[in-house]
Amino acid sequence: MGDTTKHANIALENLEGALEELENRRFSNVGLLSLRALEQMVEACAFKEGLHFHEHRRTAHRNRRNWLKTYHPDLLGAWDHLWGIYGALGYGGLDGGRADQALAILRKCLAELSRREKIAIRGL
Repeated sequence: MGDTTKHANIALENLEGALEELENRRFSNVGLLSLRALEQMVEACAFKEGLHFHEHRRTAHRNRRNWLKTYHPDLLGAWDHLWGIYGALGYGGLDGGRADQALAILRKCLAELSRREKIAIRGL
């Protein structure tokens, strides 16, 4: 599935979806889409090295995290925080503050990865 640009476009689509879900107060969806956007951005970055984590679904999440830990360890805390928010919003999803937080974390990570890995994403 896809190349760097394709994964980056999916990351953008997930970001836009998360923004729409926030507007519609569907907060659990914000957490899910924020996490998926970050995962797609990691896929976009790793693709440049010939890595395709999505091909191994059982280990994809762990491998994406490990890639981030290796290449951008300063973003690992943001990754873990986003996972925590995703989990909290998945059980009730009634916290707009956490949804806002998820989007702030996501935007920071996308902007940093875009800049560092030289992968353009519209609107960042």
